[in-house]
Amino acid sequence: MAEKKRLTLDFDPKAYEILSNLSAESGKTLAGVIRSAVALYAITQEEEKKHNRLAVVDAEGRPLKEIIIT
Repeated sequence: MAEKKRLTLDFDPKAYEILSNLSAESGKTLAGVIRSAVALYAITQEEEKKHNRLAVVDAEGRPLKEIIIT
């Protein structure tokens, strides 16, 4: 396993509240939520390079929302 790197981040109060709520709802640590967010961001960047789009779809596969990260 690769050596972990330590990182210090500053969040505004609203962003920290969102992060804390996501942590509580998911049962993940704050770091775990951030790791998941970075993984999702990496996927969006990879797909953008291929000129693909990401979306939230319903059970039948119909798009409900397009995910756009700038």
